[in-house]
Amino acid sequence: MDVIEAINSRHSIREFSSEHVSRETLNKIIEAAVQSPSGGNSQPWEVFAAAGETLEKIRKIYLDRSKSRQSGPKTPPPSSQPAEHTERMAVIRKERFELLGLDPEDPASGNVFFKWAANLFGAPLVLFICMDKSVPPARSLNIGTFVQTACLAAKHYGVDSFIAGQLLANQDVLREELAIPENYNIEIGIALGYPKPDSIINTYRSPRRSVNEVLRYKS
Repeated sequence: MDVIEAINSRHSIREFSSEHVSRETLNKIIEAAVQSPSGGNSQPWEVFAAAGETLEKIRKIYLDRSKSRQSGPKTPPPSSQPAEHTERMAVIRKERFELLGLDPEDPASGNVFFKWAANLFGAPLVLFICMDKSVPPARSLNIGTFVQTACLAAKHYGVDSFIAGQLLANQDVLREELAIPENYNIEIGIALGYPKPDSIINTYRSPRRSVNEVLRYKS
């Protein structure tokens, strides 16, 4: 698979099958990801991977804790983002709900997504990408390049992904079970695995802005 094919075919998977991702495949993904550029070659990324019994223990705690919580609000909270950003976010929310036959205006509809997140989307492997707290915030861009490279490499090896802040819902659990030091920020999570067969949500593709809309070009 060439890089353009990987970019165009990679999309977020929200329901994974239980099929195992081998350690060999994970090593190959990380081997590619560490080729990512970083400021001054600082390579600030630290990766903690959870699979097998460890991940199942984390998943159980997430699910147990979720039972005492409420799902998200009926509509997204007010945002200081530009209006066009929130409009695009509202579009995909509406489209996903309708794809599942849910009413976007019904508060209970959000429970489906809430439960998926609490179940860590059923992923058999989750990576938690960390960075030392002393690293300047500007280096967060380096984490972004690492994450993107990892997801594209995963696609090359036939592994799908989902980049989600929801995976970090219980950071105390992650620190304890994965021995993540307190001097590390847990920046983002990446669920890795193979799509659950016949999952409707996995057929969804979010719309993208056109080149002409994004690019301002002067010669």
